[in-house]
Amino acid sequence: MRLKCFVIFFFCLGYNFVWASEFTPLISYLKGRGFSESYLQELFTRPEVRFLPQIMPRKLLHDEYKLNYAQFLAPERLLRARKFLTAHQDFLKALEARFGVPKEILVAIFLVETDLGRFTGKYRTFNVLLSLALSEDWERVKKYLPENLSLEEERRLKNFMLRRARWAKKELVAFLHYTEKNGFDPLAIKGSIFGAFGLPQFVPSSVLKYGYDWNGDGKVNLFELQDALASMANYLARHGWQKASNPKDQIKVIKTYNKSQPYAETVLKIAQRLSYAS
Repeated sequence: MRLKCFVIFFFCLGYNFVWASEFTPLISYLKGRGFSESYLQELFTRPEVRFLPQIMPRKLLHDEYKLNYAQFLAPERLLRARKFLTAHQDFLKALEARFGVPKEILVAIFLVETDLGRFTGKYRTFNVLLSLALSEDWERVKKYLPENLSLEEERRLKNFMLRRARWAKKELVAFLHYTEKNGFDPLAIKGSIFGAFGLPQFVPSSVLKYGYDWNGDGKVNLFELQDALASMANYLARHGWQKASNPKDQIKVIKTYNKSQPYAETVLKIAQRLSYAS
């Protein structure tokens, strides 16, 4: 029995060592950004840590203009958005007074981002950022993509992935600072394949810059409604919403949240329809 337990224990150590050795370059990078070796060793040897190959094709081949934004203008979605406005009107009016961002805009973004909190993502944000950071190794990524890519397309995707890997490294640092500062388990937070998480779908650097502790509990929790929408309002306010006096300028501000033109136009349409109904 003792021998069996020893073998199992040795196997687990070997399992963690394999994964830890695969992540060595990233661990070295994080050590250089001030994280202790003991903290990183404990983190990267946890069994939840994974490289996620399935996100690579979706990330590289994602086309924003093919998304069906019209679905958010469907009567059923708008009805739920109106009910949300009514149910939380006191809180939303308080946000509007504090940040100068219309409540309809906040609800419209909330609707498009996570369907009013219904879908916040199923991937561990740490693993998403880790996977994107490691994808600067093109050979690691290439095997998960279609085989018939032209040389030109492969070159384009390779350069894109290199830029995203650099971005993901910085976001991973921000994510670990955020979780450490707020006392969250970095492997418990889940979000999208793009590294965004919470009800408003912020990336980690945005949380650090614009996250707002509305309920005063000493933490910025993007899965808590008040903090989430206050953070969203703070973001838009600090990107110039109060000076955006016409639809063209308002779209520019919304595009700082998501640079997609169809996204911004849809948010504005939803907000306008919510305003008409109120």
